[in-house]
Amino acid sequence: MTRIPMSPMFHLRPLQLSLVLILSCCAAGAFAQTASAPAAGAKGPAMVWIGDLDTNHDGRISKQEAAAVPAIAKGFDAIDTNHDGYITMSEVRAFWRAQTLGAAQASMPALAAAFDKANTTHDGKLTLAQAKAGMPRIAANFTALDAKKAGFLTKDQVTASAMQFAQARLAQKRQAEGQLFAKADTNHDGKLSQAEFTAAFPKLAPSFAFFDENHDGFIQPNEFALPPR
Repeated sequence: MTRIPMSPMFHLRPLQLSLVLILSCCAAGAFAQTASAPAAGAKGPAMVWIGDLDTNHDGRISKQEAAAVPAIAKGFDAIDTNHDGYITMSEVRAFWRAQTLGAAQASMPALAAAFDKANTTHDGKLTLAQAKAGMPRIAANFTALDAKKAGFLTKDQVTASAMQFAQARLAQKRQAEGQLFAKADTNHDGKLSQAEFTAAFPKLAPSFAFFDENHDGFIQPNEFALPPR
């Protein structure tokens, strides 16, 4: 796959601790509970980090625990892909990835329509000038998308860019997570103890068991992931 240098609007901003404490995405609201609208003058409803639902700290979320947040309970079966009646961190990570890639897939028809509109010569060849005028995000990555150096992009290349951008975003997210993990690993042994995890992510501390899926008392790099932005 061609490596796409991301334009500013595709770059992930640094993962700030205040934002990784909540679940901010997920179609159908499966991870964020907004409850009812607040009364005038009241503060908005708080977002919920799904790991907080693991109230018995056994490293997984049962349907009974998920019932505390209706939006999560509603999406429970979609997240619980092995249908064992529990949500684990690995299933949450897989769900985040599926949501990112699914959104990219869903955007392809809109990209195709935008291509038809921007390709004012209607010859199926989107030039850089046309992209700048009608598809600025594509224009910003035109050179990388034009892997054959043809000087134009086809509709297939433009629609496929949605998945390429999504893959690049996932890679950037993983890189950012790796940097946060390395910073938290103060003794540099390649894993996070409960003390290290608590010091680095105090508000995620109650979810230590949810991250520590193999129950060895440490969070390994492959067990560590943070909510998408």
